[in-house]
Amino acid sequence: MTVEYDLHDLMFSGGRQTNFTTMLIKLILKADDTNKERIRMGFPHEVEVVENYLMTGVDPLQKEVTNG
Repeated sequence: MTVEYDLHDLMFSGGRQTNFTTMLIKLILKADDTNKERIRMGFPHEVEVVENYLMTGVDPLQKEVTNG
């Protein structure tokens, strides 16, 4: 699944999944700025998607549909 789908599930559907990406999103949400930058080194797209959601509040699945 995509990071966009997993973030949508976590924010809007209770986030019951336990896959790697869902756990990574939870870690990004909890990380302070220093650790978020460390996570970004290995997972730049995932951090960007989470940050975009936090800044805009736009459901990442809706953004995906309107962009493409």
